[in-house]
Order: sequence, then C-alpha cells, then structure tokens
Amino acid sequence: MPHLSEGSEISEASEKEARWPYRAVSFSWQRRLRVWHRRLAVITAIQLLLWTVSGIYFAFVDITLVRGEPHRLAPQTQPIDLAEFDFPVASTSQILIKPRLSGELVVGVTDPGSGLTEWLSPDGQPATLLTAKQAISVVSSKTNIKVNVTEWVTTAAEAAEYRGRQLPLWRAYSEENPSLRVYVDPRSGDIVAVRNLAWRAWDFLWMLHIMDYDDRDDIGTWLLKLFSVLALFTAIAGIALYVMIPWRRSSKI
Repeated sequence: MPHLSEGSEISEASEKEARWPYRAVSFSWQRRLRVWHRRLAVITAIQLLLWTVSGIYFAFVDITLVRGEPHRLAPQTQPIDLAEFDFPVASTSQILIKPRLSGELVVGVTDPGSGLTEWLSPDGQPATLLTAKQAISVVSSKTNIKVNVTEWVTTAAEAAEYRGRQLPLWRAYSEENPSLRVYVDPRSGDIVAVRNLAWRAWDFLWMLHIMDYDDRDDIGTWLLKLFSVLALFTAIAGIALYVMIPWRRSSKI
C-alpha cells in the first residue's frame, strides 16, 4: 500500500483548516476587528439599550391608553339650523360647526394662509372664551374625568405636554388625581389633549428614542443619524467577527 509522507499529511491538514467550518483568517485582521468592534460597542451600548427599552414600551403599551382615548365620551350631536348663521366669509379652507356648551354652537373658519382657525358665534362675532366653570362643564360632558381645579395656560415650554396646541388653554384636573389632566380649547370647547402617567412615560422614552432633547418632535436629529450609523457598523463588525474567527472542534477522547 502507498505511504503518505509527513509533508503531504501537513499539506492535507492545512487544506482542511482552510475549508468550512474552520475559516482560517489572519490573526492581525481578527485583532483589528475586535478592537474596532469593542470601541464601537462602548460608544453605542447605552443608546442601543435605550432604543430597546423604549421600543419594548411602545410595543406593549396600548397607544389609545397613552392618548387618553378611553376617557373620552362619544361626541354629542344636536340639530343645526343654518338659518341662524349670518356672517361673511371672504376666504377659507375649512368651515367647522361644533356644539360647545349645551344648546350653544360655534363656527370655526380656517385661514388658508396661516392654517389657524378663528371661532365665531352663529351671528359672526368672535366666540367669547369659556370661563373656568364652563371649562369644567365641558370636561364633564365630553369625558368621564371628574375635575375641580382649572388653570389658565398662556405660555408653553418646548417640551410642554400640550405643545403644538393653540394657546391659550384651560388645564383642568382633580385635586385627588392631579396627574390626570385635561386641556380644553376655550374658543371651540374641544378637548385638545388628555395627559396621564402613561403618556408622560411614552413622551420621555420617545425623547430618548429619537434623541431630540428639546421639543421631542424632530426625528431627523444629527445625533440620531450618527448613532444609527455607529450601531450599523457595530452590528456589521460583530457579524464579521463571527465569520472570520476560526471554528474549532472539540477534541475527541
């Protein structure tokens, strides 16, 4: 029988090492990749954790609960006599007719240029602003929330929980449960926002998720773009390490 030389045995073993699943790769390349993967992981680890935690919250918490929709009652309807309306409208992009208080209607005329809505009484006069007592009445008729405290809101910080709403507003809540707040538009009588602990947690995690620490509305911040790219490189480096590092079979006894 033919005998294999020692050299041919080594050559056969080397060829075997170079094939799957051994993936023989230069140790210098492995070392460089490990260093870069470690550095990228250190930079992105905290943000990756925040993305994961916030994503879990968004996935498991019902958005209708966050928005306070279970507290809203079905809208009331009442007949509208168009003959009562008497006001000129030169230009508008939208006209809204809504019940504000019991037996009272208001008309919203939206300016096509600014997008702002002016609320009028049926006779064309500017609608009078709701009083504190009337705001409590509106909350009682449009939600299942009991309130006994009102605050007049005229300014808003960048991260205010009523940001994006036209001011002024009435803020109404109960002394027994001040964390559940209702914001009422004094012109239209609309419930423009219901804020609770679930919404505040969602808003805080959303800020961390999109990395907008000012008004929490910009999903294109340079920080978000930077860390998204770094996270991508971290994942690619990890996959590359898995592919490049040799597999070793456990020796059989």
